[in-house]
Amino acid sequence: MKIRFLNAGSLIDGISYVAPDLGIELSECADALTVNVCEVEERIASVSLSGGCAEITYGDGRARFFRGLAKLVGWIGDGIKEKTETERPLFAKNGAMFSESRGVMRVESVKATMRAMALMGQNTYMLYTEDTYEIDGYPSFGHARGRYSKDELKELDKYALALGIELIPCIQVLGHLQYYLKQASAAPHRDTANVLLVGSEETYKLIDAMFASVSECFTTRRVHIGMDETKDLGTGAYLAKHGYREKHELFFEHLERVRDMARARGLDPMMWSDMFFRLAGRDLPAYCEYDMRLEFTDDYREMIPQGVRQVFWDYYNSDKEFYRSNIEKHRSLFDREPIFAGGIWLWSGEAPLYSRSFKFTYPALDACRETNLQEIFATIWGGDDSQLMLAMPGLAWYADYDYVGGYDEESVKRTLRYACEIDYDTFMLAELPQHPHGIEAPVVRALTFNDPLLGIADSHLEGLPMGDYYRETAEKLEASKPSHPLYAPAYELIIKLSRFLEYKADFGVRLKLAYDRADRGALGEFITECDVILERLHELRDCHYGVWMKYNKPNGWEVHDIRYGGLVQRFDTAKRRLSDYLEGRTDRLEELEEERLPLCGRGADGEAFNPDFFLWHRYASYATKNII
Repeated sequence: MKIRFLNAGSLIDGISYVAPDLGIELSECADALTVNVCEVEERIASVSLSGGCAEITYGDGRARFFRGLAKLVGWIGDGIKEKTETERPLFAKNGAMFSESRGVMRVESVKATMRAMALMGQNTYMLYTEDTYEIDGYPSFGHARGRYSKDELKELDKYALALGIELIPCIQVLGHLQYYLKQASAAPHRDTANVLLVGSEETYKLIDAMFASVSECFTTRRVHIGMDETKDLGTGAYLAKHGYREKHELFFEHLERVRDMARARGLDPMMWSDMFFRLAGRDLPAYCEYDMRLEFTDDYREMIPQGVRQVFWDYYNSDKEFYRSNIEKHRSLFDREPIFAGGIWLWSGEAPLYSRSFKFTYPALDACRETNLQEIFATIWGGDDSQLMLAMPGLAWYADYDYVGGYDEESVKRTLRYACEIDYDTFMLAELPQHPHGIEAPVVRALTFNDPLLGIADSHLEGLPMGDYYRETAEKLEASKPSHPLYAPAYELIIKLSRFLEYKADFGVRLKLAYDRADRGALGEFITECDVILERLHELRDCHYGVWMKYNKPNGWEVHDIRYGGLVQRFDTAKRRLSDYLEGRTDRLEELEEERLPLCGRGADGEAFNPDFFLWHRYASYATKNII
């Protein structure tokens, strides 16, 4: 489709970026569709199509224009010849935080997500990098981790600005620095395995270098400094050197120092707010994040260093009152208006958890609307096995809520289709591998890495025909897979995973049953089945490799080589053990004589799966102390 833009001005660069995605061509030909562009002062996105001409009126940033452009092109593709629609966004800022610390997306992948977000109308992109960005004077910071160079960050910043997106650096100046801190050169900065050594001048030199780097590379003056989940602050090198001090004293002193350092660099810091709540609620039994029982004293309020914007995050609650109450608590505790961050659940394995994200997103957004909060974003945390490209349906929820003023499923579907050319219902199917037979908690990671001989998760799978479920799931996914070159690889990986789990998921359950029955014929068939599993494992690994290398820098893939390699060797061992038993070289298979106990000491129903348990490092160390 050829389009001639009038009065587009500085929008042209951004239009040229999204043109291939929309299938449009900028043209001055007489037969081109004429689109008049009008920028106004108010927060608005309005599109009008009539008589072969169109107008896009927008205000409060370029992203409003790009949503209008996607809508206009979508209308024409749907055969609509005349229509007018005006949207008035609820929020001043709406976007996403993409985690770039477990796997670092290639620059072109980041650009692709920016384009999709702009076409949905989102205007904020938070680039979460723990140690995966370059800072002068610290060559080991992010070494061999795929860190972004300064030139790459500047390139992304320029690209974002053309799309009307504020690219915000998100760093850590206290916790979540375990990858850096494990290096010998980081010893002067290390309190514990995850937390910086507060009070040390060497630590503040490092932090100043962080601020210098982001100040140089990003146009925005806003910076997210993290400081979340630092429960072990002051318990390592600090304790050995200085003795015990109250955590809140260390935390507040460090924050005040860091705040002033950021301001000296011309930066305006924001941070996660959870530690303020955790420190105040330390005596509450069974404390949980942003506990509703928590009440703040005047003395506590007076101790808090002010001037840092607070980000209230939550991904776990479906009660709107929980969000309303905590928004107001933030307003009473801090001197600046809070920001809300929800979550799109991609961190529980290759398959997403859209249903869980949906359940928690809309009560939170309703609370933000009702309390007139003006800035929201979705966090997209990546475990190292996550596929961040699968976040797009969730981003459509956030974008569409902003412009429509609430939840409208059909509008969400159109927004996703117009911006990304993908079908919403198709992508919802990608969650199917997580919930065999209605098991609520996500089990993909557990079933993938559950040891074939030790059977750590087997007690939860007895009596469930996993093979039938995953065969049918693979068939459903195969029949509906998208063709879009950007998103199809991510979907294909879900198909390969389902094909692998058709045999792998309950392998150990069936194997132990045959052993307990002394069914030597069945045990012999399991040797052949190991070969089938290994074949499908290699198919899964090859697909995953292709997906990783397409979207991400190669750094980080070595973790998957170790994991897949471990599975290969365990199935090789399973074959050997079975052969030894059947051929008389051993009279027992001790692994299969072990009782299969419920995980975490809980019952054997589907609800007993604890999703937090199936982080790789926890599962691997549970199976054997010798796995990385």
